Amino acid sequence: MSISPEDVEQHQHVTPPSSFTNQPLTPPLTDKTPFTTALRVIALFRQIQAGRDTKQRPWTVFQLAPGEYDEIESTLQQDDELSRFVDAKIRYDYDGYKCRLVVRMPTHVHERFTDKVEDAIRSQLKEIRNGSGRMAHFAQKVEPAGSSTIHFAPSALSSKSKYEPDAEFFHDDAEYPGVIIEVSYAQKRKHLPRLAENYLLDSDASVRAVVGLDIEYGKKGSRKATLSIWRPRLFVTTDGSELRVMEEPADEAFRDDQGNPVDHPGIRLHLSDFAYEELVQDELGDDDMEINISGAQLCEYLTAAERRVQRVQSLGKHTIAREVKKRKRSETPPEEIRSGDEAWYIEQEKEHSERTADQDSDYKDTSSTESLSE
Repeated sequence: MSISPEDVEQHQHVTPPSSFTNQPLTPPLTDKTPFTTALRVIALFRQIQAGRDTKQRPWTVFQLAPGEYDEIESTLQQDDELSRFVDAKIRYDYDGYKCRLVVRMPTHVHERFTDKVEDAIRSQLKEIRNGSGRMAHFAQKVEPAGSSTIHFAPSALSSKSKYEPDAEFFHDDAEYPGVIIEVSYAQKRKHLPRLAENYLLDSDASVRAVVGLDIEYGKKGSRKATLSIWRPRLFVTTDGSELRVMEEPADEAFRDDQGNPVDHPGIRLHLSDFAYEELVQDELGDDDMEINISGAQLCEYLTAAERRVQRVQSLGKHTIAREVKKRKRSETPPEEIRSGDEAWYIEQEKEHSERTADQDSDYKDTSSTESLSE
């Protein structure tokens, strides 16, 4: 089965997830159009592609029914143009255990702050790299990977999952990143502990540290910002060994409500956090070194990111005389301009719809909803 343009048109106005907060995670079967939430996801992708997603929610949650994620992937595979756009411009996660898809659209403050934190860690790794011995050799193999995709294989508890963190650091010889950084606020805040658990447990503790930085906007004008770090820990219980996730520090402020720095040690990592345990033991042994970003530095990075975004409208740029004409290269063949918000994609899907019409008559009837609940 594939999603037809007619179905997509009916779901162009994506219902905000908050409207479904009290709905069950797995909805009952109905006689409505199947894969309803998959249609909403594809519609949102198209809205973003067309520049019509004016709300730009940084964290939009869709609760899928079984089979819907595969349908979304199938639809993207059959639409090269949309698929290329999604790969290049849209970040989204899928939790196979919860059947939950999240579309990430981070703000400029979010991205600038993340970049500052990533750059500070990269700079300290560079200093270690320029030294000598085992630590220098190890650091030479650790690089930031931005927001590249992480895939987790299916397990007994969940189907395949994918995530696109805000920032991550990989060792050349490791499948998974050792350190992951997530910046959150509003809707994302409540999901961050679960996200950290997924990274640490689904990677079998190959991920060694998840850094969570929370920016508290919109709450009575508060500018408070907090830090959490999650790590895997192995416990011995009466039923045997058990891998758990520990949060330390846990939601500790590095900036107060007024936006002032708080006396806080900030992010404290070790070189050994940047790869899985066996690789660290093989390459570092007992050698190690701390990598630290103080609370004052974090506050400075965040404030600078906010100021930069606030100043965008007043920043200077080069000016040219009004009579100067600007010539751009002509399209070959000339680009055809169509009127109406929907015309641009209806034409491109017409042939695809005709090819799959016969297959669309025998799909399974199911329905889905969106939810922010756990």
